[in-house]
Amino acid sequence: MFPAASRSRLLPMSLPFRYFGAALVFQVAAWGVLLANAGELLVFSGGLGPVFAALHLVTLGALAMAAIGASLQLLPVATRQPVRALGAVRLTWWLLVPGIAAFAAAAAAWRPDLMGPGAMAVVAALCIYGVLLFRNLRAARGMRVVVLHGWAALGCLAALAASALALVARYEHGIALDYAAFRTAHLVLATYGFMGLLAIGLSGFLLPMLALASPPPQRTALTVLVIAVAALALAALGHGAAGALAGFAAAVAHVLSMERALRRRFRGPLGAGFPLIRMSWALLVASLVLALLMSTGHAPARSDLLFGVLLVPGWLLTFVLGVLQRIMPFLGSVHASTSARGTPLISAMTPLGLLQAHGVLHVFALAALVLGIVLQRPSLLVAGAAAGLAGALVFAAFFVHVVMKVRSHGNAYPPSQPAPA
Repeated sequence: MFPAASRSRLLPMSLPFRYFGAALVFQVAAWGVLLANAGELLVFSGGLGPVFAALHLVTLGALAMAAIGASLQLLPVATRQPVRALGAVRLTWWLLVPGIAAFAAAAAAWRPDLMGPGAMAVVAALCIYGVLLFRNLRAARGMRVVVLHGWAALGCLAALAASALALVARYEHGIALDYAAFRTAHLVLATYGFMGLLAIGLSGFLLPMLALASPPPQRTALTVLVIAVAALALAALGHGAAGALAGFAAAVAHVLSMERALRRRFRGPLGAGFPLIRMSWALLVASLVLALLMSTGHAPARSDLLFGVLLVPGWLLTFVLGVLQRIMPFLGSVHASTSARGTPLISAMTPLGLLQAHGVLHVFALAALVLGIVLQRPSLLVAGAAAGLAGALVFAAFFVHVVMKVRSHGNAYPPSQPAPA
């Protein structure tokens, strides 16, 4: 599926897969922390504690880690510019993993005085990643729409890092700031901004490629981007209703354009991953509908918790897991290809039984969390967290399966490209 020129811009397999593997470990940790403290979810209002830690184990640990690994692997293909500073890619990982773990542990223990070192390591890692992203986008030679989404995501990354440091400073040193405004801006920039814009931009390139379809029209994609950026600006500046309405329009336009592109595909069934991806699109739209109701005062009680579930484990985590189901076997097949043994089939690296079990567990987890919040039933929250943890463990087994298949097929690193340390 990748031409020879594109294959030359792929990273060594150990680099993106270390990000994917860490993301899955953090996902297991997030569900485990939530399971151990499920009763606290109903009274969570945004302060420190285990629920706060679980949230950031998902957003920073699972989502940002997977997004960084995927973007460093896929953007060079779209921009026709390889990532040359492989040492910086490794350093980013080595800063992120202990930084996220330390930050989450301090938050879970209600120790704001210990959150600073972890937060600084995470911000340093994001700065290095931002420089890598900047250099790649600046020299880009193709796929203008993907590049523009990358620039917008990079801007959101810079703003959310600044807001994160401000919030940590408030927790640790008591610095006076408008907490509600900063927290809202941080949430919007991290989820709909950095993660959302990367997801939308890469979707227009990756999903049609996987489905053997033409990408959405460039004019439509650019229109979606303009509306989405306007929505982010409005929401971050405190105009919640206008931001939610504009975001809803952008999300619906994006989903419809992607569905039209996928319907014109040249292959049959879309296969593993796409049911979760389509489910994530529905949850994205649902989160924006609820955001609009909340900003206009028409949402039910505890809608903030419901919004968080629809947004983070709902839209974002479901989308990332759906995409990883497709790109990990694909990348594994590409890297395992050798002149002596050929290229292994992607289907051989895709254990459908594991993925089907994961899909059932993940959907059950989300449904139980939603019902537990709506009905105020702690037992449903416990069941949802348990199912989420089981699903995360099954997905981790899928990751191990892909890695073992690559190793069993042969050397993943061609003679001209030695394996990194």
